[in-house]
Amino acid sequence: MTIRSKLVVALVGLVAVAINVLGCSKESKNITNNNDKKIMVFAAASLTESFNDIGKKFEEDKKIGVIFNFAGSQALAQSINQGSPADIFASANTNYMDELKESNKVDDFKFFAENKIVICVSKTSKISVSNFKDLSKNDLKLIIGDKTVPVGSYFYKVLEEQKQKNLIDAHTYDAIKSNIKSNELNVKDVLAKVVLGEADAGVVYKTDINKANKDKVYLVETSEFNNIKVQYPIAKLKASKNKEEAEEFITYITEGKGKDILKKHGFEIQ
Repeated sequence: MTIRSKLVVALVGLVAVAINVLGCSKESKNITNNNDKKIMVFAAASLTESFNDIGKKFEEDKKIGVIFNFAGSQALAQSINQGSPADIFASANTNYMDELKESNKVDDFKFFAENKIVICVSKTSKISVSNFKDLSKNDLKLIIGDKTVPVGSYFYKVLEEQKQKNLIDAHTYDAIKSNIKSNELNVKDVLAKVVLGEADAGVVYKTDINKANKDKVYLVETSEFNNIKVQYPIAKLKASKNKEEAEEFITYITEGKGKDILKKHGFEIQ
Protein backbone atom coordinates (compact mmCIF):
# COMPACT_ATOMS: atom_id res chain seq x y z
CA MET A 1 0.00 0.00 0.00
CA THR A 2 1.34 3.40 -0.97
CA ILE A 3 1.83 6.21 1.51
CA ARG A 4 -1.05 8.09 -0.14
CA SER A 5 -3.36 5.08 0.25
CA LYS A 6 -2.41 4.74 3.93
CA LEU A 7 -3.23 8.39 4.51
CA VAL A 8 -6.66 7.98 2.90
CA VAL A 9 -7.46 4.93 5.06
CA ALA A 10 -6.36 6.75 8.22
CA LEU A 11 -8.45 9.77 7.31
CA VAL A 12 -11.52 7.63 6.72
CA GLY A 13 -10.97 5.97 10.10
CA LEU A 14 -10.77 9.30 11.88
CA VAL A 15 -13.98 10.49 10.22
CA ALA A 16 -15.73 7.28 11.31
CA VAL A 17 -14.61 7.76 14.90
CA ALA A 18 -15.75 11.38 14.86
CA ILE A 19 -19.17 10.35 13.55
CA ASN A 20 -19.51 7.73 16.29
CA VAL A 21 -18.60 10.24 19.00
CA LEU A 22 -21.04 12.82 17.72
CA GLY A 23 -23.71 10.20 17.41
CA CYS A 24 -23.23 9.05 21.00
CA SER A 25 -23.30 12.62 22.30
CA LYS A 26 -26.58 13.36 20.51
CA GLU A 27 -28.18 10.17 21.81
CA SER A 28 -27.16 10.91 25.42
CA LYS A 29 -28.67 14.39 25.17
CA ASN A 30 -31.97 12.99 23.97
CA ILE A 31 -32.05 10.46 26.79
CA THR A 32 -31.50 13.24 29.34
CA ASN A 33 -34.35 15.29 27.87
CA ASN A 34 -36.66 12.29 27.95
CA ASN A 35 -35.95 11.84 31.64
CA ASP A 36 -36.90 15.41 32.56
CA LYS A 37 -40.02 15.52 34.74
CA LYS A 38 -42.56 18.21 33.86
CA ILE A 39 -46.18 18.90 34.73
CA MET A 40 -48.76 21.12 33.06
CA VAL A 41 -50.87 23.23 35.44
CA PHE A 42 -54.06 24.98 34.28
CA ALA A 43 -54.69 27.79 36.80
CA ALA A 44 -57.09 30.70 37.24
CA ALA A 45 -55.69 34.03 36.06
CA SER A 46 -55.82 35.48 39.59
CA LEU A 47 -53.19 32.93 40.62
CA THR A 48 -50.61 34.14 38.09
CA GLU A 49 -48.12 35.90 40.37
CA SER A 50 -48.38 33.49 43.31
CA PHE A 51 -48.19 30.32 41.21
CA ASN A 52 -45.24 31.61 39.20
CA ASP A 53 -43.37 32.09 42.48
CA ILE A 54 -44.49 28.69 43.75
CA GLY A 55 -43.45 27.07 40.47
CA LYS A 56 -39.91 28.42 40.73
CA LYS A 57 -39.49 27.22 44.30
CA PHE A 58 -41.10 23.86 43.53
CA GLU A 59 -38.70 23.28 40.64
CA GLU A 60 -35.73 24.08 42.90
CA ASP A 61 -36.91 21.80 45.70
CA LYS A 62 -38.38 18.89 43.75
CA LYS A 63 -36.47 19.01 40.45
CA ILE A 64 -39.79 18.80 38.61
CA GLY A 65 -40.53 21.33 35.87
CA VAL A 66 -43.81 23.24 35.87
CA ILE A 67 -45.56 24.72 32.85
CA PHE A 68 -48.47 27.05 33.59
CA ASN A 69 -51.50 27.97 31.53
CA PHE A 70 -53.26 30.95 33.14
CA ALA A 71 -56.72 32.01 31.97
CA GLY A 72 -60.30 32.42 33.16
CA SER A 73 -61.47 29.33 35.05
CA GLN A 74 -64.35 28.83 32.61
CA ALA A 75 -61.99 28.80 29.60
CA LEU A 76 -59.62 26.35 31.27
CA ALA A 77 -62.43 23.98 32.27
CA GLN A 78 -63.84 24.08 28.75
CA SER A 79 -60.41 23.37 27.31
CA ILE A 80 -59.96 20.37 29.61
CA ASN A 81 -63.39 19.03 28.68
CA GLN A 82 -62.38 19.30 25.04
CA GLY A 83 -59.33 17.14 25.65
CA SER A 84 -56.47 19.59 26.23
CA PRO A 85 -53.63 17.79 28.05
CA ALA A 86 -53.06 18.93 31.61
CA ASP A 87 -52.03 17.40 34.91
CA ILE A 88 -53.61 19.83 37.38
CA PHE A 89 -56.52 22.28 37.43
CA ALA A 90 -56.76 25.14 39.97
CA SER A 91 -59.98 27.14 39.77
CA ALA A 92 -61.24 30.41 41.27
CA ASN A 93 -64.57 28.80 42.19
CA THR A 94 -66.09 25.38 42.79
CA ASN A 95 -68.59 25.47 39.90
CA TYR A 96 -66.12 24.57 37.16
CA MET A 97 -64.38 22.00 39.34
CA ASP A 98 -67.77 20.39 39.99
CA GLU A 99 -68.40 20.32 36.24
CA LEU A 100 -65.12 18.49 35.65
CA LYS A 101 -66.01 16.03 38.37
CA GLU A 102 -69.38 15.37 36.77
CA SER A 103 -67.72 14.83 33.38
CA ASN A 104 -65.32 12.34 35.02
CA LYS A 105 -62.21 14.48 34.45
CA VAL A 106 -61.28 14.63 38.15
CA ASP A 107 -61.99 12.38 41.12
CA ASP A 108 -61.70 14.78 44.02
CA PHE A 109 -60.32 18.21 44.89
CA LYS A 110 -58.91 20.19 47.79
CA PHE A 111 -59.42 23.83 48.78
CA PHE A 112 -56.10 25.60 49.19
CA ALA A 113 -56.81 29.35 49.46
CA GLU A 114 -59.44 32.05 49.84
CA ASN A 115 -59.73 35.57 48.45
CA LYS A 116 -61.90 38.68 48.63
CA ILE A 117 -63.78 40.70 46.04
CA VAL A 118 -62.90 44.41 45.95
CA ILE A 119 -63.34 47.44 43.74
CA CYS A 120 -60.20 48.78 42.08
CA VAL A 121 -60.21 52.44 41.08
CA SER A 122 -57.90 54.21 38.67
CA LYS A 123 -55.84 56.96 40.28
CA THR A 124 -56.37 59.00 37.13
CA SER A 125 -60.15 58.93 37.53
CA LYS A 126 -61.90 62.17 38.39
CA ILE A 127 -64.83 60.26 39.91
CA SER A 128 -64.61 59.40 43.59
CA VAL A 129 -65.48 55.81 44.49
CA SER A 130 -65.57 54.81 48.15
CA ASN A 131 -68.47 52.31 48.29
CA PHE A 132 -70.61 49.99 46.21
CA LYS A 133 -73.33 52.55 45.46
CA ASP A 134 -70.74 54.93 44.00
CA LEU A 135 -70.57 52.57 41.01
CA SER A 136 -73.82 54.20 39.91
CA LYS A 137 -72.32 57.68 39.53
CA ASN A 138 -72.85 59.56 36.29
CA ASP A 139 -70.24 59.01 33.55
CA LEU A 140 -68.40 56.34 35.54
CA LYS A 141 -66.83 53.68 33.31
CA LEU A 142 -67.05 50.28 35.00
CA ILE A 143 -65.33 47.07 33.89
CA ILE A 144 -66.61 43.71 35.12
CA GLY A 145 -65.75 40.08 34.52
CA ASP A 146 -68.18 38.22 32.30
CA LYS A 147 -70.92 36.26 34.11
CA THR A 148 -69.18 33.04 33.10
CA VAL A 149 -65.99 34.16 34.87
CA PRO A 150 -65.87 33.60 38.65
CA VAL A 151 -65.03 37.24 39.50
CA GLY A 152 -67.88 38.40 37.26
CA SER A 153 -70.37 35.90 38.65
CA TYR A 154 -69.58 37.06 42.18
CA PHE A 155 -70.24 40.70 41.24
CA TYR A 156 -73.54 40.00 39.49
CA LYS A 157 -74.68 37.83 42.40
CA VAL A 158 -74.11 40.72 44.81
CA LEU A 159 -75.76 43.24 42.48
CA GLU A 160 -78.91 41.12 42.17
CA GLU A 161 -79.03 40.48 45.93
CA GLN A 162 -78.74 44.20 46.64
CA LYS A 163 -81.77 44.84 44.46
CA GLN A 164 -83.84 41.91 45.74
CA LYS A 165 -83.25 42.87 49.39
CA ASN A 166 -84.04 46.54 48.62
CA LEU A 167 -80.58 47.60 49.75
CA ILE A 168 -80.31 49.66 46.56
CA ASP A 169 -83.22 51.23 44.68
CA ALA A 170 -84.14 50.56 41.06
CA HIS A 171 -82.46 53.75 39.87
CA THR A 172 -79.11 52.81 41.47
CA TYR A 173 -79.37 49.27 40.12
CA ASP A 174 -80.05 50.46 36.57
CA ALA A 175 -77.32 53.10 36.78
CA ILE A 176 -74.70 50.54 37.83
CA LYS A 177 -75.67 48.23 34.99
CA SER A 178 -75.59 51.05 32.46
CA ASN A 179 -72.11 52.05 33.65
CA ILE A 180 -70.71 48.62 32.73
CA LYS A 181 -68.69 49.21 29.57
CA SER A 182 -67.35 45.68 29.06
CA ASN A 183 -67.46 42.16 30.47
CA GLU A 184 -63.99 40.63 30.35
CA LEU A 185 -63.08 36.94 30.10
CA ASN A 186 -60.57 36.99 32.95
CA VAL A 187 -59.83 39.18 35.95
CA LYS A 188 -56.43 40.33 34.65
CA ASP A 189 -58.13 41.99 31.68
CA VAL A 190 -60.46 43.83 34.05
CA LEU A 191 -57.50 45.08 36.06
CA ALA A 192 -55.50 46.02 32.96
CA LYS A 193 -58.17 48.39 31.68
CA VAL A 194 -58.33 50.18 35.01
CA VAL A 195 -54.52 50.34 35.32
CA LEU A 196 -54.32 51.83 31.83
CA GLY A 197 -56.95 54.44 32.69
CA GLU A 198 -59.43 53.07 30.13
CA ALA A 199 -61.98 52.74 32.93
CA ASP A 200 -62.66 54.44 36.25
CA ALA A 201 -63.28 51.29 38.22
CA GLY A 202 -63.42 47.51 38.05
CA VAL A 203 -64.29 44.58 40.28
CA VAL A 204 -61.34 42.27 40.97
CA TYR A 205 -59.81 40.10 43.69
CA LYS A 206 -57.96 41.74 46.56
CA THR A 207 -54.76 39.88 45.64
CA ASP A 208 -54.79 41.46 42.17
CA ILE A 209 -53.77 44.78 43.70
CA ASN A 210 -50.04 44.41 44.31
CA LYS A 211 -46.73 46.27 44.18
CA ALA A 212 -46.69 46.07 40.37
CA ASN A 213 -49.83 48.21 40.00
CA LYS A 214 -50.60 49.93 43.31
CA ASP A 215 -49.16 53.17 41.99
CA LYS A 216 -51.86 53.14 39.30
CA VAL A 217 -54.92 51.97 41.25
CA TYR A 218 -56.26 51.79 44.75
CA LEU A 219 -58.68 49.29 46.21
CA VAL A 220 -61.99 49.81 47.94
CA GLU A 221 -63.31 47.13 50.26
CA THR A 222 -67.08 47.26 50.71
CA SER A 223 -69.41 45.39 53.05
CA GLU A 224 -71.58 44.25 50.12
CA PHE A 225 -68.90 41.69 49.19
CA ASN A 226 -68.35 40.44 52.75
CA ASN A 227 -70.62 37.43 52.36
CA ILE A 228 -68.90 36.24 49.19
CA LYS A 229 -66.60 33.35 50.00
CA VAL A 230 -64.06 33.02 47.22
CA GLN A 231 -62.50 29.56 47.50
CA TYR A 232 -59.85 28.03 45.27
CA PRO A 233 -60.00 24.26 44.67
CA ILE A 234 -57.19 22.25 43.09
CA ALA A 235 -57.31 18.77 41.58
CA LYS A 236 -55.24 16.24 39.69
CA LEU A 237 -56.75 15.29 36.34
CA LYS A 238 -57.61 11.64 35.79
CA ALA A 239 -56.00 11.78 32.33
CA SER A 240 -52.67 13.01 33.75
CA LYS A 241 -49.63 11.06 32.63
CA ASN A 242 -47.63 12.46 35.55
CA LYS A 243 -49.82 11.58 38.50
CA GLU A 244 -47.05 11.25 41.09
CA GLU A 245 -45.48 14.58 40.13
CA ALA A 246 -48.91 16.24 40.06
CA GLU A 247 -49.64 14.93 43.55
CA GLU A 248 -46.32 16.35 44.76
CA PHE A 249 -47.26 19.80 43.43
CA ILE A 250 -50.68 19.69 45.12
CA THR A 251 -49.12 18.62 48.41
CA TYR A 252 -46.54 21.41 48.07
CA ILE A 253 -49.41 23.93 47.87
CA THR A 254 -51.75 22.46 50.45
CA GLU A 255 -49.19 21.32 53.03
CA GLY A 256 -45.76 22.65 52.03
CA LYS A 257 -43.91 25.86 51.25
CA GLY A 258 -46.56 26.92 48.76
CA LYS A 259 -48.82 27.96 51.64
CA ASP A 260 -46.35 30.61 52.80
CA ILE A 261 -45.97 31.95 49.26
CA LEU A 262 -49.75 32.23 48.89
CA LYS A 263 -49.90 34.14 52.18
CA LYS A 264 -47.17 36.49 50.95
CA HIS A 265 -49.37 37.28 47.95
CA GLY A 266 -52.34 38.11 50.14
CA PHE A 267 -54.39 34.92 49.97
CA GLU A 268 -56.12 33.66 53.08
CA ILE A 269 -54.94 30.19 54.07
CA GLN A 270 -56.81 27.90 56.42
